[in-house]
Amino acid sequence: MTLLRTTSLTGILLALCVAFPAIAQQAPAADTLVPIISGPDEIVVGRTLVLDASSSKGLGEDTTYRWFVGGVSQPISRTVEVVYTPERTDTLTMRLHIRTTVEGEVREAEVEKVIIVYQRKIVLIADTTVPTDKVELHRQTAAEEGTYLRVIRPTDTAVRISAEETLATLIGEEDTTLQGAQAIIIWTDGMIGLQALMRASEGNTQLKQSLEGQTLVVITDRGLQTFARTTHAPFTVLSPDRILITRKEAVNPLLSSQSPEEFLTTIEQRDIDLLIVDASSIAIRPWNLLSTLVTSMLTHGVSSQIVILLLTLPLIAMILAFLKQVIGITTFGLYTPSIITLSFLALGWKIGLTFLLFIIFTGYITRMLLKRWRMLYIPRVAIVITVVSITLLLLLGLAAAFSITFGRDTIFVLLIMSTLAESFLTIKTEEGLWSAVLGTGETIVASLVCAWIVSWSTLQSILLAYPEVILFTIVADAALGQWTGLRLVEYFRFREVFKHLQEE
Repeated sequence: MTLLRTTSLTGILLALCVAFPAIAQQAPAADTLVPIISGPDEIVVGRTLVLDASSSKGLGEDTTYRWFVGGVSQPISRTVEVVYTPERTDTLTMRLHIRTTVEGEVREAEVEKVIIVYQRKIVLIADTTVPTDKVELHRQTAAEEGTYLRVIRPTDTAVRISAEETLATLIGEEDTTLQGAQAIIIWTDGMIGLQALMRASEGNTQLKQSLEGQTLVVITDRGLQTFARTTHAPFTVLSPDRILITRKEAVNPLLSSQSPEEFLTTIEQRDIDLLIVDASSIAIRPWNLLSTLVTSMLTHGVSSQIVILLLTLPLIAMILAFLKQVIGITTFGLYTPSIITLSFLALGWKIGLTFLLFIIFTGYITRMLLKRWRMLYIPRVAIVITVVSITLLLLLGLAAAFSITFGRDTIFVLLIMSTLAESFLTIKTEEGLWSAVLGTGETIVASLVCAWIVSWSTLQSILLAYPEVILFTIVADAALGQWTGLRLVEYFRFREVFKHLQEE
């Protein structure tokens, strides 16, 4: 029996080796020599560069080190570290060769590290709204002007509600990149870039010190005066020397300028829009209570996207009230289309509509399949929610395959969207399938109209800069409350009656 078990075990091991040869080939031995170079990836011309190899793995006895610069055959150091001072801008290649003895066996390995040597460095913080080809074009322009343009930009497409979180994480991981920069360009959608900098600097002393006294250049296509009011909180938290708000046409002059003062002179000569925000221009009047509250929220780390969603909710409710009272659109109440509109704003209307249709379709099919079993209402709804959750999980996995990332708060948005599925099923049970489809369609159309209106970038900038504007929605709602005329839809519905009245 023992021989039989041993033979069986040997056969299994042989079968695994045959079935998975790639695993056996790729798995490195635990004592493999792995040379590792520790040190900066970029340095200013004339500064002393120190690289270290003490983190290398698999070292044994009689270890020797040889450091080489570029294609030079003579080593510049034979110790565990190398000290080198580059004298011109270049893409420097440092090569490390290690020779060691492990259990009587001589092992050798080599590794390279590419280091950027620059005279002037400018950091560009961008999101996926800036085309990749445009970023590469500016990188080439900077290289021609002798400027090292360091780009911090996510590679994956993130939904709007998580774009700020994704960018903040990326900035936090590359906090040392901002050190020594002549200027920092922030080119994102709205306030995402400044908010991401604020979130990344929380608890990161090194990053905050790199930003203090720095010149921040914000590229925007919105109104400069309105956008400037939204920079009060970032200016207070980040403590830069100044924030320059300008247009995308100013990027190339900045890359070619030797100093911020030369850049300002060039901007003025070319008549490019520019607004400077400094300590003398961020005062807020004490009677602007909502502005003070919004600035305080942004200062304490509340996302600007969350603030915008809250500020647009009264406006969304006013638009829906107009559509229902004056136009005559039938929706599932006022709360459901308002929440769906916020979901469209957070996720983008294309992704949001796709998720919403899948949620409704899945809920309807599950409800139909459960008809053959006699089941109480509450357990049946629980099963529908379970199936909807699985559907959302599959959709999130499919989105990840297309490099679309979602933040941790996205799941709450998706669960809120599932309320429409419950409303659809309730109307379908009470009034029939056609009424449910019609009500769902009109609810989605009303939500899309609201999302299209409030997603206007200029409107969002106005709301964030002057949040007191939302108080006027109360006046508009009060005016709609006095509406006594027929709805627009009713003129078409009762057009035959109007014809008979006119004939009489």
